[in-house]
Amino acid sequence: MKKIALVFALMSLLGCSREEATPEERLIYGKWQLLEFCVSPGNGSCDPQQATAVRTQSLEFKKNGSFIQRIPQPGQFSTPIVSSGDFSIKTPGRINFNFDNKTTFKEEVSWLYELSDTLLTIRPQCIEGCAYTYERQ
Repeated sequence: MKKIALVFALMSLLGCSREEATPEERLIYGKWQLLEFCVSPGNGSCDPQQATAVRTQSLEFKKNGSFIQRIPQPGQFSTPIVSSGDFSIKTPGRINFNFDNKTTFKEEVSWLYELSDTLLTIRPQCIEGCAYTYERQ
């Protein structure tokens, strides 16, 4: 009887994992490459610009609830700037990020997003307005 209880306890512990993913989280999993972006110069306009080799980034959402963002540094193709942390989607149209590096954001941030089969647009809370559109890889 003790062996059965021990096996059951081990199975319970090993079976613990992240909460069940929401349908929106399952759709966002995978790698995304920046397609276009806009950052307002402060006058409220936000004209989209195409991503280039110098102004690009990739974003990956993993099934374990983590994300990693890579931004190449100009002239240093092998040493990208990396942001990482956890993400969650508790409300459709709003994605929450909790960055590992607390100098980026001290607390969890919640940004608007739009998602289709091939495109993901994230709208951080910028005073002047900004948006980043990624293409599924």
